[in-house]
Amino acid sequence: MNIENEIESMAQELGLVSIGTAPISKYSGFPSGHHPCDYLPETITVITFAYPLNTTSILNLPKTRNQYTEEYDTVNQLLFQAAHQIARLLEKKGFSSLPIKPTAGVGDLTRLKSDFSHKHSAVQCGLGQFGLNNLLITPEHGPAVRLSSVLTTADISMDNSIGSNLCDSCERCLKVCPSGALNLYKDKFTPQTGRPMDKEKCSYYMQETLGGQSCGMCLKVCLRMSYKDDNTPRHLKPEV
Repeated sequence: MNIENEIESMAQELGLVSIGTAPISKYSGFPSGHHPCDYLPETITVITFAYPLNTTSILNLPKTRNQYTEEYDTVNQLLFQAAHQIARLLEKKGFSSLPIKPTAGVGDLTRLKSDFSHKHSAVQCGLGQFGLNNLLITPEHGPAVRLSSVLTTADISMDNSIGSNLCDSCERCLKVCPSGALNLYKDKFTPQTGRPMDKEKCSYYMQETLGGQSCGMCLKVCLRMSYKDDNTPRHLKPEV
């Protein structure tokens, strides 16, 4: 079994719903201080992967905010465990490999800025595209996923590709956002890079108004768009 097949097999065992890779050459646009080589200078490949959120707590927000916050935290823990296991597999094969956790570090919570942008990496790895809400939208699970990554010196190729834009710019996310963090820079949106947003407003609302709980309202309305009129799930991927 080659290394790609081993990683894909492990990903299935760990409950990941998608996994992809991109060569370090695709990360030339990442800002200084948040580039993969800032953490592992010899990085050859970035592996980014997704774990699905259970959707009931999302679709019933804000009443289920406690449950959504626990769901969010649980999936983050599962993702870092997955990153740890994938990095361990690669290190056993002699490749330096660094797992990057899904969330911002303690010093970056007020800016919601993590060491490394998993969403931008996910686009490079072919897992999905940005929505107007600056969330990653995937073909099978819409925005209801969390992400993590592993940087490695292994040369790995696991190709994925997303064709059509998965966001129709309905602007429901802009209208529902209680903090106003999404109101600016709509004209600068692209599915490949997202757009600027006021992360400090978003973080302040969750830390001060919600007492540290997760908000999720922009996720809820975007996820609602991935359901048919009879409330049964449908794939966001356009039918051919």
